[in-house]
Amino acid sequence: MPRSRRVCSYCQEEMGEDEFKCKACGNLVAMKTVPVERAQIEEYEEATLDRYSIGLLVLTAIILPPIAIAIGGVMLFNDAPYKRDTGKLLMTGALVMLVILVFIFIAGSGTLSISF
Repeated sequence: MPRSRRVCSYCQEEMGEDEFKCKACGNLVAMKTVPVERAQIEEYEEATLDRYSIGLLVLTAIILPPIAIAIGGVMLFNDAPYKRDTGKLLMTGALVMLVILVFIFIAGSGTLSISF
């Protein structure tokens, strides 16, 4: 069975799979090298909010609108457009829920009565 080969990261000479020192240049190679077509490290992409996080934010907007307004306000100033849009949605939902809760509180206390 033939041995698999790898390449020295310094001089690009082929090395054996079990060799840690290049015979050509003397460079110590501690780890396996990356194939030539993937020589650059890929840039980290910022993770988007998953559906569970958005679900928790919606519950926060329903149950605790002032806290949702604060979280949405912080998210509005984020550089990522997805998080900015989520902040707008959270702010809008929290404000609507706050108005509904205030209306229910006023109607339930009896101060909002219409007499004919």
